[in-house]
Amino acid sequence: MLRVISLVLLCLVFHSAVQANTCKTLESLTWLVGHWNSKSEKLNINESWKQVSSKTFEGSGYTYSVEKNQMISAETLRLVEMSGEIFYIAKVANNDLPVAFKLTSCTAETAVFENAEHDFPKKLSYQLTKDKNITVFVSGENGEGFSIQYIGEKDSY
Repeated sequence: MLRVISLVLLCLVFHSAVQANTCKTLESLTWLVGHWNSKSEKLNINESWKQVSSKTFEGSGYTYSVEKNQMISAETLRLVEMSGEIFYIAKVANNDLPVAFKLTSCTAETAVFENAEHDFPKKLSYQLTKDKNITVFVSGENGEGFSIQYIGEKDSY
């Protein structure tokens, strides 16, 4: 019985070490690279990522209003690996300066970025789905937020 408990504890420690190492480099986030679209009757939302170096991904996001027949928001995005940590940096129209979110946890299918000091959002969670699409959860305090379900463009991989 002691051997079984020791083996289980060893596996848990090993799993935690592997998961911690996963979050140290951008290599584990290459599943984000590509073009992602979310379409509804009112909005078309696009997000794109490309790897420009081993330490940098560049991205962009656009929201287009179908009703108004115009783009209503755009953002420039960047993932940067520096000093052993990964940061998600967003430049949006309503902020004078870019906003940085630190990668706080990840697995082979998830990445969570947080900035407790920012007004909204405070947390961005990316989830690779079983069908190789992406769901992004954008959240603030007290459960406020929303999610976006993106479908990947198959020719972008």
